[in-house]
Amino acid sequence: MLDTNSILEKEYKVNSLNINTNKKLGLYGLLGILQDAAGAHADKLGFGYEESISQGFFWVLVRQKLRMEKWPAWHDTITVKTWTKPIIGTNAFREYEFYINNEKIGDCSTTWMILDTKTRRPKQIDNTADLFKPRTDYSLNYTAEKVLVPIEIEKINTFNVRISDLDMNNHVNNVKFTQWVLDSIPFTYHKSFEIKEYEINFIREIFLNDKVEVSSNMQMLNPKEQYEIFFKGNRENESKPAFTARILTNAVQ
Repeated sequence: MLDTNSILEKEYKVNSLNINTNKKLGLYGLLGILQDAAGAHADKLGFGYEESISQGFFWVLVRQKLRMEKWPAWHDTITVKTWTKPIIGTNAFREYEFYINNEKIGDCSTTWMILDTKTRRPKQIDNTADLFKPRTDYSLNYTAEKVLVPIEIEKINTFNVRISDLDMNNHVNNVKFTQWVLDSIPFTYHKSFEIKEYEINFIREIFLNDKVEVSSNMQMLNPKEQYEIFFKGNRENESKPAFTARILTNAVQ
């Protein structure tokens, strides 16, 4: 029997703080909403940030994939449903679905890693089913996978990590990585396409005063067509990426 606490359902208003230039909920705003919903559900189940730290572990997001059929407009109210899946080793899984007036408009799959607070290494914990109340009756038909970036990419931007980019673990908040991706796309492109899919892999932690170089295959694409944009971000003078990302777009009619 499904535990009543296994699914969190929460409403969010699309307002002037989370819309984009097209007067719709933006990707950056939506990911912030998902981060809030995940935190609210974790708090409800008893493994929020403070509770986890007291037990010697914390969570880091390692992979995320989002699919959208329709983007909410300014003043719309969206309903977010989220739940966890059974833990495998040191990996935890959270899924989301988004609705407007009972119409499903999108979903998201995320993979998290449990890290030891002292060693910052992966950590296994006991009694996860009792603690996380994972859902076993339903699952999305996909998971967040490894993003493979093409070889033919070029550096397009550099960002300096500021204090406002950091989260409670003193590394760059995962939503900020997406802001760097979006800020690397020319403004004219933002007006010509709508995001159909977005996925990102978080590979290395980024800290205050780091310089992050973002590379992409964007220069080779036609913004009037549906296409895939790939991104790679790495610390300055380092070849190993800190993150990789992919956007699948639809042309705006």
